[in-house]
Parts: sequence; C-alpha cells; structure tokens
Amino acid sequence: MALPRLTKLQKEVGMKKFIVIALALLLAVPAISFAGSATSRWDVTIGGYVKFDMGYMDQSHQGADYYSAARESDSLENVADEYGNLFSAGGETRLNFLVQGPDGWGAKTSAFIEGDFSGRTTGDGYGAFSLRHAFMKMQWANDSLTIGHTWQRFGLMPSFANILLAWNMLGAFQKGTRQPQISWEHNFNKNLGFALGIISPTDSLATTGGAQRVDGFSRSPYPFGEGELFYTSDACGKIGPWQMLFSVSGYYGQWKGIADAAGDDVTTSKTATSARFDDDDTDAWGLAFKGFIPIIPEKKGNKAGALSLSGQVFALQNPSWYMGPFTLGSYQRENGDLATPLLVGGWGQLTYFFTDKLFVSGWYGNMRYKLSHRYQAENPNAIKSEQQYIVNLSYDVNPAMRLGVEYDRIDTKYAGHATGLEKDGSMNAFRIGAWYFF
Repeated sequence: MALPRLTKLQKEVGMKKFIVIALALLLAVPAISFAGSATSRWDVTIGGYVKFDMGYMDQSHQGADYYSAARESDSLENVADEYGNLFSAGGETRLNFLVQGPDGWGAKTSAFIEGDFSGRTTGDGYGAFSLRHAFMKMQWANDSLTIGHTWQRFGLMPSFANILLAWNMLGAFQKGTRQPQISWEHNFNKNLGFALGIISPTDSLATTGGAQRVDGFSRSPYPFGEGELFYTSDACGKIGPWQMLFSVSGYYGQWKGIADAAGDDVTTSKTATSARFDDDDTDAWGLAFKGFIPIIPEKKGNKAGALSLSGQVFALQNPSWYMGPFTLGSYQRENGDLATPLLVGGWGQLTYFFTDKLFVSGWYGNMRYKLSHRYQAENPNAIKSEQQYIVNLSYDVNPAMRLGVEYDRIDTKYAGHATGLEKDGSMNAFRIGAWYFF
C-alpha cells in the first residue's frame, strides 16, 4: 500500500521543527564544552576528601569533637557525666587547590589553599567553609621559602594524619597548629637539614576581629622565632611515604602582661592622670623531640607485615595557640610578678599492617602542667593533666576510599574540686568513619 504524500503545510512544519532543534543544539555546544572545566593562568590541581564519621560516647559535653573528659559525679550529679551522646559529623570534608606557577629567582614557585567545612574559624557555625592553609612557596635545589598560613614546624609529627577518626584527639599533646609565618628550610644533603622562621603566636582565626585581634602575644615587641634540626634517611626502608626521621625543634617569644596600679588586667587606663600602666614580660619557649622509625619496612611496595613507631615528647612554657584549648597562660603572683606554668608531655603511635590494605594503630598520650597550689585554688576548672588511649582498625578499599573503626578513652584531671563533683573525669567513645580522597 502506498504511503500518503506529505502536504506542503506538513513539509513546512517539519522544516521549522528541524531548524528549532538544530538551533537549540548549536546554542548548547558552548555550555557542553565548558561543563566540568576550570581555567587559570597557571596549572591548578584540585584535591581533598569527603569525611564522615559517627559513634557514641558515654559523656555528653562535647559531641563529636571531644578532647577532654567532664568531671565525674559525686554528691551532685553532673549531667555531662550521667548521660551519653550519639553523634555524627561530615564537616571535616576538605577542599584544596595546588597552584604550580612560573619560576622566580631560580626557584620553582607554588601556592596551596585548603579549607574544611567545620566552621571553626569563621564564626558561622558548623558546615561553613573555613580556612586551614593559605601559603606560597619557593623551592630551590637545597632551600625553600614558605610564606603564609600553614603548620608550624615545632613538634609537628603528622603520622596520625587521615587515620585518627576523632578530630581533636591528641590535641592535648602538641600535635600541631596552623599559623601565619615566614619560614626557611635548608638541606645540607638528602639526609640532614634545618629550618628557621618567624611565626605569629596569636590565634587570628576562630576569634572575633580575626586579623585585628590584639592580645598579650601581639603586644610583644617581636614575633615568635621557631627552628628545627632534622635527620631523615631511607637506610631502614620505608612504609608508604614515611621513612626514618628524627628532629629537635623549638620556639621562643615573649608575652606582655599589662596591669593598672591596682594590679588588674586592663586595656585602658582608669583616668588620664592618676592611673598608669605596669607591664611585665614572661618568656614563651618550647622544646620537642620527635621521630618516626620503620621497625619493619614494607617490601617491594607491599606494606603487609610492616611495623612503625612514631611520636614526640615536649616541654613548653606559655605556648599560646600551640596547645589550643589546653593552653594555660601567664598569671600574677601575690607579689604582682607574672609566672607561667610549665607543661610537659608527649604521645606515641604504633602501626602494624596485617595486609597491604588492612592495618591497626594504637596511640598513648600524656600531658601535665606544673601548677602551684595557689593557682590550682584560684583556677579549679583548669585542666591540670590528661591521658588518652586510642586504638583503631583501618582498611583501604582502594586508593581513594578508606574505612575505619576506633575506640577512644580520655582521663582528665582538673586543678581543683568543684562543688559536689569529682576532681577527675573519664570518658569512652566508639566511632566508625570513612574517607573518600580525590
């Protein structure tokens, strides 16, 4: 049977539809071409990871980002000690940009920007994007210059990175902070080198006023100085990117206390004529020894059977933001002089690989402030000492995905008793987590 012949009107309608569809496709080509692309004057690499974890703790005062234990109940009940807490978190997710630019002064130049969604340094709350790193770097054959906001060199031993499930664990033991700085590193050879730098001790992030913050550290006539002497070698083999490392590092600065004629801390004088400021400087210093030892190295790129030991010991006085919420600053004695508690401590990590992808890690940390009886009586809620016990099991599904389970225990001792509550506290937590690296 013959098909009916198209009328002139039908042909015109068909042609119009073809023209409309063709035009739409032509308009869509630029959008399709630019989808998923990013451009820059220089070579930019995007990285980071998605992080999620959840769990339960038998205290309820800090939620997912716990770092100390609340006081135990005695004649009165402490609600933080009596009840547990279910938690889950995804704000540790990170995003970073690595920029490789043109050479300058004979050096390779680069920049690095990283943030997470914890909201810790924005004041906007959990889930807001907050700065972690923002620095530029010049790299020569044996020297490098770093300018910007990044990790301090003193005491930083990041063998715990991307293994610990709890954000604030090891925070009591000088695991490292990020500060604005200018630092220079020189390598005598592939094994021996040193680093020197000036670094801001003031926590300009996570505070009202941000970079306009003024305190006893920023009033100091000069910034903190920091240095490190290190030795590293692959003579004992490697485990992943890690090889044998030993270093001695430290910092020095001063904190300026300002008081009025009555001895009270002030920011302005009481009157223009009758009151004068009295200031006193106290030393801020720290020493640390850290190391990584591949006791049993990996074999031909396979980590099965590998065993490592890492950690650090330290002594600090007036550590500023180096110790985060555990920082105890200078105080006035009865005679009006300033004094600063001494802090000593350390932590250690042991990691063993059952297979190339399945491994277990254990940590122990201990810190203690040397506090006078008067200070303890006047500051009963100051944390005097803490111990942390951590163990977790991690499994790498593939190079992009890691799963983990973890148990944490924290024992905290406070400077003095509180009404109806114990001087000590302890908490236990269990959590599971996952990373997806990109």
